Amino acid sequence: METNSTIVRSLNRTYPISMEEKWAFAKRKPMFFGYVAAQYFLSTQKQKPSRKEMDVLALAEQKEFQEKEHRIQYFHWKGKGETILLVHGWNGHTGNFSRIVPSLIEEGFNIIGIDLPGHGFSTGRYSNIVLSAKMVRRLVNEIGNPDYIITHSFGGAVATVAQELGVDAKKLIYIAPPLRLEILRKSFSDYYHLNEEQQEAMRLVLERKVSQPLSSLDLGAAGPKMNNSLLVIHDEDDLEIPFSMGLAVSKAWKQSKLIKTKGLGHKMILRTESVKDEIISFLKNN
Repeated sequence: METNSTIVRSLNRTYPISMEEKWAFAKRKPMFFGYVAAQYFLSTQKQKPSRKEMDVLALAEQKEFQEKEHRIQYFHWKGKGETILLVHGWNGHTGNFSRIVPSLIEEGFNIIGIDLPGHGFSTGRYSNIVLSAKMVRRLVNEIGNPDYIITHSFGGAVATVAQELGVDAKKLIYIAPPLRLEILRKSFSDYYHLNEEQQEAMRLVLERKVSQPLSSLDLGAAGPKMNNSLLVIHDEDDLEIPFSMGLAVSKAWKQSKLIKTKGLGHKMILRTESVKDEIISFLKNN
């Protein structure tokens, strides 16, 4: 007869076990559904930088720090100007900003990009907003507060929580930001047709992992407390993070500007000249 401890050990066995196997297991063992669903929700799929992205990363000094079990990689393009911190999106990496970084280098900015836990060249297979925000704060403890933060997608939520943890910046640029973690959890639940009991089990496990209510991870609620200025750039054809979320985030900040693009989607928006030009204009405009 399987005991609870035996089942937990089987989920954490050292030899490879796919998330699909764990998902099938959870369907058979409802008492562990929340644990497995949360794991599935928080698991990352590392993407390797392209050759062009690697070329830009190679221009940076590559550094790392250790925080408990996490080895975190970051990149430093040294410049004499103000400091910019880059925070990528879910399943992304610092190389995703490779179309923007060369122009920032030309402008003389001091640029630092972090690979969040479970992403890029950092260790781990899982991540979450609070853990990632703590790693951003840990990095800032070493490098000092940035003048500006540029983020993509999930990175906007990470940067917001990091600011709630004490990180400070004069200006923020959020490209395709999410609004609330609860919305993303609900989308996940709808996609996998989870019933109310399964959704609640998953929520409880997630809240234990981040050590706070999911409802508190809300850019709309955080915005009014921020005194920096925010530029939101969001594409109206974004299928991953709807434009309505970027609009709501922009409205939450006391000082904000919203730029709407068309036909770029969620990822191409990082590779477009007009978006790069808007970023540099915002950073240089006093």
